[in-house]
Amino acid sequence: MQFEVIKFFKIHLSYSDGGIELLYSERGVAVNILILYYSGVGNTKMVATKIFHELQGSHEATLVSIEDLSTDITIADYDSLVIGFPTIHAAPAYPILTFIKQMEQLENSIPAFLFTTCGLYSANTLRIFAKLCEKKNMITILSRSYRCAATDGILLAPAMRIWSRHEKRLDKKVENDVSVFIRRCNDPVVADIPRFKIYSILNYPNKFFGQRFSPPIYTHKQHCVLCGKCRIHCPVQCICKDDEGYPLFDNERCIHCYRCIHHCPKKALSLTKKRPLLKTLNDGWNWSSGDRK
Repeated sequence: MQFEVIKFFKIHLSYSDGGIELLYSERGVAVNILILYYSGVGNTKMVATKIFHELQGSHEATLVSIEDLSTDITIADYDSLVIGFPTIHAAPAYPILTFIKQMEQLENSIPAFLFTTCGLYSANTLRIFAKLCEKKNMITILSRSYRCAATDGILLAPAMRIWSRHEKRLDKKVENDVSVFIRRCNDPVVADIPRFKIYSILNYPNKFFGQRFSPPIYTHKQHCVLCGKCRIHCPVQCICKDDEGYPLFDNERCIHCYRCIHHCPKKALSLTKKRPLLKTLNDGWNWSSGDRK
């Protein structure tokens, strides 16, 4: 791993009952944390929410999706960041890439905990994103990958149970990682860029063809109720209406997050023309058992 020591000198004072309370030491102890995330079907949101609950009480934490980020929130006002996103075809999801690339560089460095959710493995996704963050003066001090139910696997091979399960003891893993993050925030900040993973080379064919030749999305009109939720909630607005009001997909603009399929209330969308879906990831998840509800 590549290490670089970054020094932080930050003292904040607050007034309480007429006295002055020291909230942050000169080492940059983080008590004001912004949790930013982009979630396709809900896995990343689930983990981000878990992190938020772990931080509550001992820290002042703010949880917000980049899709709902308002001008009232200024990243530079926070002491540290948590940024989460899904891995799609061995790369960070398009919306989070666009978000980070359009960000202005921060004047002062901020330590960050990066995490990604993935179906099997994340390859070099975290390394790619950590290097982009570095250019914006966000210093990665911790990065983690969480294996969650596969948004594409469950659609293509629903009989394989592995696609509908998260990794075992995911809740405990997240709890431990939050503790590590807080501890590192309280120490002199050391940049920790993930190493290049050699095994990711084996995934290059999947990455290449997955990004360019993903299957189209079909509408099963006998199940569609014309609610428009797929079109409204598409993160890249690649869905419009045909003459009858049914969803019409622009496959070239689609980022293959499959939010539309998994959140369709009538399971009217699928990757197969012959039959509608029997199973999606929109049924909730039981932290204690590791199974979908």
